[in-house]
This record gives sequence, structure tokens and C-alpha cells, in this order.
Amino acid sequence: MNHLNSVLLEGILVSEPRQISLSDPPDGVRLVKFDIASNRYYVDRNGEKAQETVFIPVQCWGSLGDRCLDKLSKGMECRTVGRLRLCRWVSSDGSTRRSIEIVANHLEFRAKKAKEGEKPTTEILEDENNESDSACEVEVFYSF
Repeated sequence: MNHLNSVLLEGILVSEPRQISLSDPPDGVRLVKFDIASNRYYVDRNGEKAQETVFIPVQCWGSLGDRCLDKLSKGMECRTVGRLRLCRWVSSDGSTRRSIEIVANHLEFRAKKAKEGEKPTTEILEDENNESDSACEVEVFYSF
């Protein structure tokens, strides 16, 4: 049985999209990453309003990543649909690290602010060639 691994995250881009150097890129496919901050508002045990913010890294492969480099920038609202993936990498001090990241296959975004009198438009980017699936079949290591 194939278990369900699907995630939808809405938030604000807190970093510029950046291309990541891969030691052994699958078929020359590129990887672009950025981080999204997503807020959850709730009432705590004392009846006070509270906020929790999570920062989640997002991976975009191939042509989807290329379009993210052109279209996205820090501060934009973004809705990301994809799947979770455990990633491992070697840090600059030589230690092995790991994190959970979203591998995106669908993005919707709006500019930070529309021009005066204009309504912000939503743009949609899709992983039309399923590049994220084929690129992530093998374990990919990258370093910062």
C-alpha cells in the first residue's frame, strides 16, 4: 500500500529563491530552494491570543525551479502544494545534517503589493513534466 504524502502550506517567502549546487545532479536537473514562514494563530490556556510561526524549506526542481528564480521574491505570499521529503546534507563543518522539506509541484503566489488601484493577481506555476519525481528518486546530497 502506498501511503499518502501530500502537503499544502501557505505563508510568506522569507528568503530569495536560490539555486543549489548539487554534487551529482540527476540528468542535469537544477534545484532551487527558498523558505516559507507560516503563522498559526490560536488562544492559549490563559485565554490570550498567541501565534506560532514555522519556517519550512521548499525545493523546486527543473523548469519549476527556473520559473521560481524569475518570478518569486522575498516577501511574497505563496501557497505551495507538494510532498514531504527527508533531506540529508553535509554542513561546512563536515557534520551530516537532516531536515524535512517540501518538494513542490504546484505554486500559487501574489506580489507583495499591487500598484495603487490595482487588485493583486495570483499566478500559478506547475511542475508539468514531473521533474520533482524523477529528480528525487535517488538520494541527493548538497552542501551550503
